[in-house]
Amino acid sequence: MHRPLRPHPTTRTALFTGVLLSAMAALTVVPDLGRAARAEAGMGAIVKAFCLSAFENEMAQSGKIPPAGMANYACGCVAERIGSGSSIDDARSDCRQATARRYPI
Repeated sequence: MHRPLRPHPTTRTALFTGVLLSAMAALTVVPDLGRAARAEAGMGAIVKAFCLSAFENEMAQSGKIPPAGMANYACGCVAERIGSGSSIDDARSDCRQATARRYPI
């Protein structure tokens, strides 16, 4: 019997690095809004990039196919809530509920 394939640790590291580099690249396109605004926008991009990666992984593990716009809505919500001062756990919980109401799958 074959064991299920798991990503090699090097592949996971490469995926993480790719997500991080993509988020950092997004920082370079933020116009010069001032240091605080750039930092806030940059943090939102990083939060959203990590959220999108986690969202895709969770959907793949559940075998569900999310409707168009669901990932962007959910992760935009998380980034916005964290940017407004919510904890990660509160943002995740609130946004899961809001997303489930908007996209019942």
